[in-house]
Amino acid sequence: MSKPTLLFFEQISDQAVGGKAKGLAELTQLGFNVPAGFVIQNAKQNVYPDDLAEAYEKIGSAKVAVRSSALGEDAADNSFAGQYETILNVQGLSDLQQAINDCVASLDAEHAAAYQAAKGEAAETTMCVVVQQMVDAKAAGVLFTVDPVSGRHDRLVIDAVEGLGEALVSGETTPDHYEMDESGKMTRVDLAGEHQILEQKTLHELWRASREGAKKMGRPLDMEWATNADGEVLWLQARPITTVGSDLRELDDPIRDHEVLTRSNVSEIIPGACCPLTLSTQVRAFSKMLELLLNGCSGRKPSQVPPNDIGMPYSQGYLFVNLSAQVDVARYSALYSAENTALPICGRVVDELKEPVGRKNIISRILAIRHFYRYVADTKSNIAEFAQAFQSFYIPYKHTVEAMYQSIDDNLSWLYEANRTHGHSSCRSGTFETIMQNVISKGKKVPTADEQAIQAKVLAGAQSVESALLVEQMDALVDLIAEHPKAREKFADVDVDAAIKWLNSKAAGPIRNAYLLFLENHGHRGYRELELMTPSWVDDQVPLVEPMQASVHARFQGLGSTKATQHFDLSSQPWLVRFLAPKAHDAIRGREQTKSLLVKTTHYFKRAYRYLGELMQKKKLLEQAEDVFFLMHDELGAYILADDRADQVAAVKEKIRLRKLAFEFQEKLEFSELVVGKPEPLEQQNFELQDGEMQGRPVSKGVVEGVARVAMNVREAAELQPGEILIAPITDVAWTPYFSLIAGLATDVGSAVSHGAVIAREYGLPCIVNLQGATSVFSTGDRVRLNAETGVLSKLDAASEEQAA
Repeated sequence: MSKPTLLFFEQISDQAVGGKAKGLAELTQLGFNVPAGFVIQNAKQNVYPDDLAEAYEKIGSAKVAVRSSALGEDAADNSFAGQYETILNVQGLSDLQQAINDCVASLDAEHAAAYQAAKGEAAETTMCVVVQQMVDAKAAGVLFTVDPVSGRHDRLVIDAVEGLGEALVSGETTPDHYEMDESGKMTRVDLAGEHQILEQKTLHELWRASREGAKKMGRPLDMEWATNADGEVLWLQARPITTVGSDLRELDDPIRDHEVLTRSNVSEIIPGACCPLTLSTQVRAFSKMLELLLNGCSGRKPSQVPPNDIGMPYSQGYLFVNLSAQVDVARYSALYSAENTALPICGRVVDELKEPVGRKNIISRILAIRHFYRYVADTKSNIAEFAQAFQSFYIPYKHTVEAMYQSIDDNLSWLYEANRTHGHSSCRSGTFETIMQNVISKGKKVPTADEQAIQAKVLAGAQSVESALLVEQMDALVDLIAEHPKAREKFADVDVDAAIKWLNSKAAGPIRNAYLLFLENHGHRGYRELELMTPSWVDDQVPLVEPMQASVHARFQGLGSTKATQHFDLSSQPWLVRFLAPKAHDAIRGREQTKSLLVKTTHYFKRAYRYLGELMQKKKLLEQAEDVFFLMHDELGAYILADDRADQVAAVKEKIRLRKLAFEFQEKLEFSELVVGKPEPLEQQNFELQDGEMQGRPVSKGVVEGVARVAMNVREAAELQPGEILIAPITDVAWTPYFSLIAGLATDVGSAVSHGAVIAREYGLPCIVNLQGATSVFSTGDRVRLNAETGVLSKLDAASEEQAA
């Protein structure tokens, strides 16, 4: 049995002393104000280093804290915080020896063993023990150089209590809570009592020193500290924060302080956060598409695009529309202004958006309008040309990592071309929508709810819209399944995997053929369908079949499809509305066609990248095939084609691990609809009902009352019951199977040509979009009235229901 050895903090280098002692040694050697102390390696019960008494005398022979520093404790992957023993205010050699014994004994404590078992770790067999001077603490606490709750690297969090910090660690005392940004500015203060425990100079010193420590150690830190009677800050511990990933802003685009950004509209394209691979491909294609669209509409030349103007910048995992970049084209064309830039995207005038400086003369700007009309007029031929070329598009699959990456890279221009075509098509659709709105509202900046309702009714006349054809074919498939004599036992009343297996089996007969035909036509669609990491329906059939099961159950209850489109009689409308209506309908058809082509292009790249990931996993270049989505496209190429690839494996895998952790935090972020400068995540968005009502934009006529179902994503929508009113952040094509169940639809964002609006009109469902926070205000089970004639969503209380009855 090796005898315990003793090292002072200043003597520790690469010895195995455990995370706690290692952190204290690093702080000491970096010049931090650390109370004197030492560590006992390989500590044993009743066996002590020969120089223990001498070392204790050297640090003052006064009160000390005795803490465990087991070899697996406070490591980068597990903290073991609080699992082993800590003894405070130990004085005298005999008491010190007993405290060391108690620390060693905690190796075998039941709670520590349970923690190790839960983590899948082998039982620790070696204990090191830290002995450190006690601080007569005026205040103490913990500090995180990264916010462990939000994962934000631009926040520093401090919790403080009066006296010793043990009351904080044990949870016995509520602390003061402080949050500071990168500049040292206080962003949040929550006091436990009437008076602030820490003075500003102390807070500043904690901020300054901890940031310096994290920078020098090269990792986020969880630090313990105390202040003495003189206000001096002393550092008691530093360990890695084990639960956060890379900086949420690691891949952010540069955004200038004056730029006005919005999540309106773009949140339909990719709701939620997107992965790094999507950023480097799809998001970059979005931005290029918008630049080409603006140039085509205004006659602006590529060389005239302002440097660093990013049309759709990326921040903390999210995509934004840069309204300021769009306003720049008002310098070239009389059609554009700050007002009409914001209206079609945000549905309102945005006061923060300023007119551009350096405009061309009015004659040049009027003449430039011809570029706009030529651009719009060329849309149909452009769609036809791309659709024809697309028939020959494919990505050749190769059997080596290098060749497969090269195959994807060689074809990446197709993704840009698909985005360009869809942008062209969307411009035409948006143009007719805007013109129609202006005609109906007689040029008002913001139309009334009645005028918006009339526009929705006019747009409802579009026929043969691709997304509507998807609805018709799905309804027919659900009807066919419901009529099968074994529909319950084979499909409706079994788990979703069994239902999928039956649909794909010969036992399903004609249903199988209809289902496979549906997948052939629409299997490239799905939830978050422009996000590369999210599989399409054909590759993950669960999100498709779950709502189909619910629809079949509704058929059993005598509730058939609610599809009942009522076309608006245009004869009562002015001649210009009657003239524009068929053109607007044709533009909607074109927009939905190019959206489907863009999604199918994305689907091909989803599969190709996933296959590349599988090849990389087999070569042990990735831990999992899905990890491919957490590297940028160019990073993948640099890694795969590098001569020293074998030397990079560990570093690349660690980068992916940290980004995956960061992505989990990013998915929880929320942002204001409109931001100026760099977007700041919302801590908590508070929405309120005004007299029990929220005002949105009506896009499909009708009034309905019923029970609300709030679903934040398509998975939660699986709980929908027939006849409920769905309230969701946004709906894309993956929500389509539920439209035959619901009585009405309300969304936080959206427009008259968004997916939810198009399909709601096809089904004759009352629909309101752009409610801005309905999912936060209403709850599942609320009784609500959705009035799509006025755009009002109301919460009904018991009294109002009785009056209505």
